[in-house]
Amino acid sequence: MIQAAPTAVDSRLDRVILWITLGALLFIPLLFSYFKVVSVFGELRLVLLHFAAGSVASLSLWQIVSSMFQKDGTRREDISWDLSRWAGSSAARWTIVAVVIFSIVQTASTLLSLLPIISFFGGDDARSGYNLYDSLSMTVLLFSVAFRFRTLRHLEFLAYVLVSSGTVAATYGLAQHFGWDPIGGNADQLRPIASFGNTLNFSAYMVMSIPATMAIWHIRSKRSPSWMAAITLALGCQLAGIWSTGSRGPYIGAAVGIIVFFVIASLLLKRRDVLKAVAVTFIATIIAVIITTLPSPKGNIGLVRAISISGQLDRDSSAVSTDIAGGLSGRFSIWRSTLDLSTRWDMPVDEPTINSALRPLFGVGPDLFVYAFPQVGEPQSALTKVEHAHNLTLNTLVELGYLGLISLTAITLLVLLAGFRTVVVARRMLHGTNKTSILVLAILPSLVGKLVEVQTGVSRVSDMAMMFALVGAVIALHEVVRRSVPSGEVELPSKQSSTAVTTSRPVFIGSMLVAAILVSAMFLTLFISWDVRRTAASRLLATTYDHPDILTRTYGWQDSQAQAPERESFTVPLFKQYIQVANEQKALGNEEDAVRMVLQGRQILIDYEHRDPFELDVQLGLSRAATMMTEWGYHEYAQEMADRYIRLVELYPYFPGLFGTAATAMSSLGLHELAIEYADRAIATEATTKPWSKAWFAKGRSLYETGFEDEAIEALITAIEKEPDSEGATLAHQFLADIYETRGDIEEAEYHGKLGKR
Repeated sequence: MIQAAPTAVDSRLDRVILWITLGALLFIPLLFSYFKVVSVFGELRLVLLHFAAGSVASLSLWQIVSSMFQKDGTRREDISWDLSRWAGSSAARWTIVAVVIFSIVQTASTLLSLLPIISFFGGDDARSGYNLYDSLSMTVLLFSVAFRFRTLRHLEFLAYVLVSSGTVAATYGLAQHFGWDPIGGNADQLRPIASFGNTLNFSAYMVMSIPATMAIWHIRSKRSPSWMAAITLALGCQLAGIWSTGSRGPYIGAAVGIIVFFVIASLLLKRRDVLKAVAVTFIATIIAVIITTLPSPKGNIGLVRAISISGQLDRDSSAVSTDIAGGLSGRFSIWRSTLDLSTRWDMPVDEPTINSALRPLFGVGPDLFVYAFPQVGEPQSALTKVEHAHNLTLNTLVELGYLGLISLTAITLLVLLAGFRTVVVARRMLHGTNKTSILVLAILPSLVGKLVEVQTGVSRVSDMAMMFALVGAVIALHEVVRRSVPSGEVELPSKQSSTAVTTSRPVFIGSMLVAAILVSAMFLTLFISWDVRRTAASRLLATTYDHPDILTRTYGWQDSQAQAPERESFTVPLFKQYIQVANEQKALGNEEDAVRMVLQGRQILIDYEHRDPFELDVQLGLSRAATMMTEWGYHEYAQEMADRYIRLVELYPYFPGLFGTAATAMSSLGLHELAIEYADRAIATEATTKPWSKAWFAKGRSLYETGFEDEAIEALITAIEKEPDSEGATLAHQFLADIYETRGDIEEAEYHGKLGKR
């Protein structure tokens, strides 16, 4: 009885960890802010991910401690582990080693990051999956699948989770496609997003679920007609779902996954079952065609965008404009600049020499691509931030450096090798339609298709968590198939190598006990102080956002932002509310209240700036606040105004529009040489962006103030000709009216004065 209790506990922990993992993988792609439960769309899925990963990690360590005490804890036997003997020639086990190395590189990159707190927790609420907290959480789920799902039954559960979540998501996406979304309010989206927040993530999930659904059709030995019909209909909905998104990258990923499916099926299944799979896929395709050709307010966008794939491939990537657009040409532009960054490693701020030297090895830090890219990006007409390289490999290179790239490449090659070896062994030892072969078809093509899709997509936690799980599933499946091989077929372990580690039993137990306590404490501290606190703030904002009482709405915003001041999605909108009220009070003559509003808004941005000094919207807001205070006569803010605009153009040199705005600001402050310099930098990009009327105005004003009157008039006239209806043209008319009035040319002064009043 003394030995039985720990065994029962160990078994219960196994089941708890298994179901936590499956539950997380089922609901992560489906959870979002239903009926505005919280104010951030994808917040609930992140909370679930962090809770599940923390629980799994803590319970796993306590399970190890429990299993060690299950044996006689008083014995002083040594415990030895040899990496080389354990991994041997197993590609699956070396994949685990590569994943561990990747996590170590991520951690080191976070410590060396330009902004360690952003690299750990992440920046923008809509940008998930690349900070250390999210990545380590998904890695825990990967290990949970790799080590816990070592039976065909458990892997079958995982396949059901993928198929079920994919079917629910596809059905919801199709409802949006036909203009119906009572729980999310996203029926007006041109391309459906389902529960994912972005159409690319929705379609990327379909890339994984479609091959799994094709495989799961065969899972039952005696398939009833209702089962076959249900799975065929589910597959049809998924095919229709991905088609309705019009996402060309996922189209290619799904096609690759389906091709790999049939290649493997031809190797593992009986010919009759392969033909059945072809028939089911054909019928499901007909169902998808019927669904997508039904009348919809969106039209058949899938057909339009699928036809355009060849045009994307043929498009001249050296077109005049450098503006990043959608499709492959836009990605080529991003990729060129990203490769340039990986050779120069330009940073937005000066840093110690040792950090600069380590950048090629460890990158700029997790989740910081968005701040590194502007240093090398080509000039853009709009203030559109590029947050991801739209290629997982290149994004990893920038954020984690060459060590991150090497470890990611190793993971990819090793897991594909493990999958290949699994197919070879299954074909040799387990030929025919059996559960092992079916699970190979459910897991491997899904992962291969996803690995193709991430080369042009932007994965988030919603689809990335399942990708991590599939890597773990290939590892687990390899071990399952490996165990089915007769003992004579398995290579015997070599003698003890130099990688062996030996420690005494008490030391090992003590170390694991300390690790279990520390991990549990860290998990609870992080989850409560970060996830719970932020969710409470998000819930508060959601409950007061549409309140009929304006004071309740105002206090809701203020209290939510005060509770989670690090959330840019709370802080910047609140700042804009302060500015709006300030302008209203100024117009009413209540200058004291107006100034108070501006300074309150300015202060919350300054507090945010301490955490993230590079955020574009925050820097724009601080520049705006300083400008307003200066324009209202508070000249003690004039220097701050100048400094803010100088900082803006240094952080985001690929936005000529910022140079035009900064030039106008410098001109108004009397910094005319700097104004002309900034204006010329914006004007120099006009051939590949757009006309910059405000830059021409700033240049003309500064030229006039420095004594170059004729050149000034020419520049101001150019400002009007470039964009006749713009703000820059209006300012140019006003300034020209003053110039001509000074000259005594009343006719021209009246003409420009009239146009300047628009």
